[in-house]
Amino acid sequence: QEETTEQTNMITNIRIPVVAFDTINPILSKNQNIQDVARLIYEPLLNITKDNKIQLCLAKEWSKQTPTSYVIKLKEDIKWQDGNVLTAKDVQFTIDRLKDSAVHSIYAYNVEKVIGVEVIDDNTIKINLGEEVPFFEYHLTFPILSKDYYENEDFVNTQKNNHPVGTGRFKVVSNN
Repeated sequence: QEETTEQTNMITNIRIPVVAFDTINPILSKNQNIQDVARLIYEPLLNITKDNKIQLCLAKEWSKQTPTSYVIKLKEDIKWQDGNVLTAKDVQFTIDRLKDSAVHSIYAYNVEKVIGVEVIDDNTIKINLGEEVPFFEYHLTFPILSKDYYENEDFVNTQKNNHPVGTGRFKVVSNN
């Protein structure tokens, strides 16, 4: 269904109460309420539909090259809420954070078998696994974070975790 400009502009502010707030960074948060809110701000490479099918989100296509390697091509028109363009380096950065033992992410399991990530070009990334993971594409549902936004920051402790920059439909303007 098409939205008119009037319908699109109707929602300008949403206030969402959250119990036991820890951080809005979905990779760090252990709070289910935050995870639900984060889905409005951050997007994954792929989504899973209600009937358990893969749906493209930030990825425009994906392919299984070998039993242990996947190539993902990103949509080229995606921008972060700060105006920067989403690139394969953002995906690599996110996977590296998920694999970081200091982060303790609820999404670490999704990339547990990843042994390498190659940036092929700005919109293409190759993920190499240490062993075959049946239906690995279903693991590519974690939120992607902006590398540039977190560059030179202490990822776990930065105040930027409470002022996220995502690619989703909603943007956090205040968290008080």
